[in-house]
Amino acid sequence: MELHSQGWNATFEECFKSFKQKGLKAGRVISKNKDIFLITVEEKSLTAKITGKFRFKAQFNKDFPAVGDWVVYERKENDNQALIHAILPRENAYVRKLPISGGRKFKKGMIEGGKTEEQVIASNINTAFIVIGLDNNFEIRRVERFMTLVYNSGIEPVIILNKVDLCFKVEEYINQIKEVADKVPVYSVSAGKNVNMDVFFKYLTCGKTVIFLGSSGVGKSTITNFLVGDRKQKTQSISTSTGKGKHTTTNSELIFLQTGGIIIDTPGVRELQLWGDEEVLDQSFEEIKQLSYDCKFNNCQHQEEPGCAIQKAINDQRLSQSRLNSFKKQLAELQKLNTRIRDFKKKSNKK
Repeated sequence: MELHSQGWNATFEECFKSFKQKGLKAGRVISKNKDIFLITVEEKSLTAKITGKFRFKAQFNKDFPAVGDWVVYERKENDNQALIHAILPRENAYVRKLPISGGRKFKKGMIEGGKTEEQVIASNINTAFIVIGLDNNFEIRRVERFMTLVYNSGIEPVIILNKVDLCFKVEEYINQIKEVADKVPVYSVSAGKNVNMDVFFKYLTCGKTVIFLGSSGVGKSTITNFLVGDRKQKTQSISTSTGKGKHTTTNSELIFLQTGGIIIDTPGVRELQLWGDEEVLDQSFEEIKQLSYDCKFNNCQHQEEPGCAIQKAINDQRLSQSRLNSFKKQLAELQKLNTRIRDFKKKSNKK
């Protein structure tokens, strides 16, 4: 399998030149399990570890290889394991705030405590499919949070409404999505019943990488099964207690299709913590940004100020109060996040 069919391009080629002169090779990370990575090597895959020098220089979670990364490696003769020396610069990466475990608490609807750090889920992605299950799984506020994360990652979003065969309100859900993401393509499919599944193939052309994102049980693994053409990904039956699919994928993985496309399947998320600058909301809440230009005051808080264009839009039913509340919640979350990041940097610089 040549590098270009794995997503290699001229940008990576240019970044790799100096390493190539040293006799090193390039491979793409397929999966990782703690300190062990599986990378592509010509027609096969090879396990790899990072070098001691690499580990010493890596300061944060984001500095280590992630699924989808192009890495520079060395393989000693008669050695079944490669050594990773470096990561080539990422074109983009799907990131979120590192999940918090132990001692966490909710305050005003936001998670507090834990370490403020960026987590790279996967990298070098062309399209992000945000998968929503139509079996009582639809939640428009969750769609908004996924949109913010995808826009912050610099990836083109596409929304997939799966399990259309189990829903009688498809048009209603599509209209809700259009209200919050009017410019984003939306497709209704059923992976289990093979309904409208051909929509994926125009995105899965040779060398193009897509990622499937969504909550547990929305059917990402079932979609992957269909596209792969076999039972590569385990699926589980619908839970009789919740009526929802059970989450299956436990680790992100790069999967190469016979069509030439590349899939990154990710575990279902229960904790969707934002990461990014406040400006990313200009994309995920574009209509609120545009309305704010017509507010009488530049520092309008969109509450009871005279001449607030956003409150006028709510009164005229051109904007919902719940949409504005969602914007304010995400804005407060990102403001708090960036304050913590700045404080952390200040402390680090003093050491």
